[in-house]
Amino acid sequence: MRGRIGGIAAAVIAVSVLGGTVHATSARAEAVGQESISGAEKAYRDAAPAVFYLKAYRKDGTLKTVGSGFLTSNGKALTAAHVVEDGVTFEAVFDDGAVRKANVLKSDEEADVALLSVANVGKRTMLTLADEKSPARYGQRSFAIGYPLKDGKIITEGIVNVPKAKVNGELRLLTSAQVSSGMSGGPLLNEEGRVIGLISGSFRTMSGIHICVTAEEVRNLLKTWKA
Repeated sequence: MRGRIGGIAAAVIAVSVLGGTVHATSARAEAVGQESISGAEKAYRDAAPAVFYLKAYRKDGTLKTVGSGFLTSNGKALTAAHVVEDGVTFEAVFDDGAVRKANVLKSDEEADVALLSVANVGKRTMLTLADEKSPARYGQRSFAIGYPLKDGKIITEGIVNVPKAKVNGELRLLTSAQVSSGMSGGPLLNEEGRVIGLISGSFRTMSGIHICVTAEEVRNLLKTWKA
């Protein structure tokens, strides 16, 4: 009997040890599953839901142009002024298929920035401008998000080539993050997911270098517009 009890006790101890081993293994597996992500993957995960496909229509209802835009706060959004120029009605199309009416509240063609109102955005992700104390830097990693295709939102990665450069009389941020037609109006992000630029266009004479309105310029306009 004593031997059997000893055997049972040993078995209980063994089960307890094995149970602890299984628990530890499970914890390690869970930790692996929760492994943090960074770089372009994180930027896209955190910011992409705020970026939408923007459609601008003429008075007769025909499609004039398309571009990108992104939500900021309180049903407001930003895009490039040239995307909404001469448009009459506008639609913001989100990843989940939701189509929302948009209106142009303010627009500055020289700066190439337009402020929109977007109806019924609910609790969708909003993006914020990079803090004034954390301006874009030479060589900083940057991520551009936008819609070169109707159903094809993409993210590209590069660096800040120049935080501020005079381009046609306006201060612009230059980046090597690839930009294609349709991405105008989308955000250029830093690694923290803050907006450091608004995508405006590309150089015809400088391959691989693309133009963004600086976050500082956008911020100044919003202050002027009291938005």
